[in-house]
Amino acid sequence: MRFIYGILLALGVIVGGTAASQAQEIAGNGNDSALIGLSAGMFNVGDDHEAGELLLDYRAEDALFGVLRPWGGVMATTDGAAYGFGGLMLDVLWGENIATTLYTAVGAFHDGDGEDLGHWVEFRSGIELSYRFDNRSRVGLNFSHMSNADIGDDNPGAETLALTYVIPVDQIFN
Repeated sequence: MRFIYGILLALGVIVGGTAASQAQEIAGNGNDSALIGLSAGMFNVGDDHEAGELLLDYRAEDALFGVLRPWGGVMATTDGAAYGFGGLMLDVLWGENIATTLYTAVGAFHDGDGEDLGHWVEFRSGIELSYRFDNRSRVGLNFSHMSNADIGDDNPGAETLALTYVIPVDQIFN
């Protein structure tokens, strides 16, 4: 099963890489302001230690190299796990209303009463497919993988499947 997840993630990276010029439209020229995202879903999907997950993130307006947005946030699960992270994301806009977001991050993980992922340093990467409304808010489906990249003695990894709602920061404070 992890092999299939790896192929899906690699395919997303390839698609995102071939569309980098389109990504500049959304991440590089201010088409979107800074964004706040809220995701709710299942952590450790398909495993005996499944738990509910809530994730709050901030997606910066300014893009590095014209396409990579700084990204950071916090995650908590219903079994007491917590994760604080920072990384980069790439937005690809397909027309006016469909967005694909690829992301990767590193952060500190506490397992609570949930699955021990083998180390307190965990890496998270994934893909989000969303519908972008005219007001620039988005609703989408998010799939990610989290693991310690074999820096720990054990590396079971965990997958998350979640629904995401993203809103521009300027709409929150206006």
